[in-house]
Amino acid sequence: MKSYRKMRAAISVLLISQYFLAFGQDTLPPYLITSDTALEYKFTTAYYQILPDKTGKLTIDEVKNGVNSKQFFTKDKTPAGLDTMVNTTWYRYNVKNNLEKEISISLVARSLQSAFFVIRNNTQQTHYKSGFNMPWNKKDGLPTDNIIPIKLQAGEQVTIYNRVENDRPGTRYGFQVKLYNTEKYSLKRLSEMQEFIAPELVIVMVFFGFSLLAGIFNFLLFLIDKQKVHLHFSMFLLALALFNSPVYYMYIARYVPYLSKLFDFVTISFFLMFFIQFIRYYFQSFINTPRFDKFLVSLIFLLLIPSLELFNLLPESVGIIIRYVTFLLSCFASVVIFYRLKHPKVKPFTWALLPFGFAVLGNVVMFAFQNEGYSFSTTSNFLAGIALFLGVGWSVVYFTWILFKQYNTQKRQIIQQAFDAERIAKEKEIERNTLIEQQKIELEKTVLERTDELRQSIADLQSTQKQLIQSEKMASLGELTAGIAHEIQNPLNFVNNFSEVNTELIDELEQEINKGNLEEVKLLAKDIKENEQKINHHGKRAGDIVKGMLQHSRSSIGVKEPTNINALADEYLRLAYHGLRAKDKEFNATMKTDFDETLGNINIIPQDIGRVILNLITNAFYVVNEKAKAESRKQNAEEKSYEPTVSITTKHSPLPGRGAGGEVLISVKDNGNGIPQKIVDKIFQPFFTTKPTGQGIGLGLSLSYDIVKAHGGELKVETKEGEGSEFIIQIPVV
Repeated sequence: MKSYRKMRAAISVLLISQYFLAFGQDTLPPYLITSDTALEYKFTTAYYQILPDKTGKLTIDEVKNGVNSKQFFTKDKTPAGLDTMVNTTWYRYNVKNNLEKEISISLVARSLQSAFFVIRNNTQQTHYKSGFNMPWNKKDGLPTDNIIPIKLQAGEQVTIYNRVENDRPGTRYGFQVKLYNTEKYSLKRLSEMQEFIAPELVIVMVFFGFSLLAGIFNFLLFLIDKQKVHLHFSMFLLALALFNSPVYYMYIARYVPYLSKLFDFVTISFFLMFFIQFIRYYFQSFINTPRFDKFLVSLIFLLLIPSLELFNLLPESVGIIIRYVTFLLSCFASVVIFYRLKHPKVKPFTWALLPFGFAVLGNVVMFAFQNEGYSFSTTSNFLAGIALFLGVGWSVVYFTWILFKQYNTQKRQIIQQAFDAERIAKEKEIERNTLIEQQKIELEKTVLERTDELRQSIADLQSTQKQLIQSEKMASLGELTAGIAHEIQNPLNFVNNFSEVNTELIDELEQEINKGNLEEVKLLAKDIKENEQKINHHGKRAGDIVKGMLQHSRSSIGVKEPTNINALADEYLRLAYHGLRAKDKEFNATMKTDFDETLGNINIIPQDIGRVILNLITNAFYVVNEKAKAESRKQNAEEKSYEPTVSITTKHSPLPGRGAGGEVLISVKDNGNGIPQKIVDKIFQPFFTTKPTGQGIGLGLSLSYDIVKAHGGELKVETKEGEGSEFIIQIPVV
């Protein structure tokens, strides 16, 4: 009995719950589709219920079951302050096909994101999604129109839950629940596509190309004349082209629609900012009207306020109004200000903007009415858009023509200025040429006179130079005279001595012949012959010394001949030493030689190279003698430690790439005071000397340098102040 009562109680609870469920369904009557000829099925507030989703995280299961299911309310009972155009909202409504045939209806998604859950037979649930802010590849149904077709069988009833997300603060006309008759809507859209959408798209694409070409054309003008008015106008046109570009219609609107608002803000703000900049440079307001220029700059900063739309901090309608007002205000104020100033460019500016201004004003009015809930026909919207495009197109063409005309005028002015400058330059050139011709005649006379004087001066200079060179030669010859006399005296003494000996031997020979002592005669004859050979040798030696003296004194004939460098160096070393000894009895120096015995004869001009060697040796003896005199003044005789030394060295040095030839090195080294570094670079200059006045004219090293260079060699110096110098002659062996 107890179990029976429990069963009866359970059945009573079930019947009561079914009653209340049936009562809940009865309170939301189904929208009956009774006609297949209607285009739209608009729901009155009695046919749908609303549930605000404050967190935006409610799921379909949470909405259709439990507590949330009982919190739906009808439109007329909407709580105060609920804005369905900003928040996430759930809509619930029933639809029943009251026809006797199947019908296709379309769910309409007029929000950023919509999710539809269609429940059939209280159990079967199908999920659809669409919306303006959803990429096409993620939408269900027709992505271009944001509609989702579904089919209802005859007499079938379905329950639809619609989750709607919006972030459009300040939108007045709100969200409307409705369905489309799929077949009728398709026919209507096809008609609109043919009548409005396709032509409008063609016009937009044409306007895009037109704006792009005009922008590029004006940018090229800027590159030519560097006028910033062309730059800002070209940037305005390029931003305008970007706003109407296929990038928006073919990519952003389809695949990244959530960037549409950012794209619109950037492009619209940019072309408005650049247009105001164009006005500033067109009228040169920063020069003509500085105060008004500050006003225009403030309008540019005002255009940053609509950026708050991106963060839902500003109603979309307010941002649109700010842009329209900024544009109209900048244009109207510029016309008024510069008309009062009688600026010559204000009339073309007015004519260029007049159609565009009227079109913008008309769109502002239409937007204001639409924001109040008034709906315009498709034809009216199409014509308003065409008027706006035509107005902008007229302004673009007119302004481009004005700027090009201005560029043409400036170009003609520049050409005229260039022509005038060229004419003036030619006149000045003619005057200058006339003056030059007169001066040329006078200059030719002066040149002829100066040339004659110069020729005479050159001749005198050459004569003086030859005399100086000869004087230098004779000076060195004079220094050698004593040495030559000493060198000649030795062979002459041998000649005299052996001739006297031979005289005595001849007397003895006659005596021995008379005695008939043949053996003794033979011995005496042999001695006489040997003495004659010695006399001949020393006679030739004296002749060679005289010949060398003559070669040194006369000018070189420039003929190279095989010469023994070792013999040449040794001879001039002794001649220089004995010459200085003859002039200064106190002079003394140690002579060191190190001759390379492997050296054969080399082709040189002997008198020239001999002159170089003699000059270097004489200079070496001079510097060591001067240092010896200085040392003798500093020290006592017992403390003398300096020993004047002059060394001469010859050496054969092979060179890479010359085979067995190489070069001959002749080194003359002394242990004098060396050469100060500050004058090392000057010692080979003509007439440079460190000797006291009267002791040298400074041509020795200069002539020596030229002689070595003429032989294809080098004359170098290595010196260390206080320790001595070494002059190295490098002569290639050929």
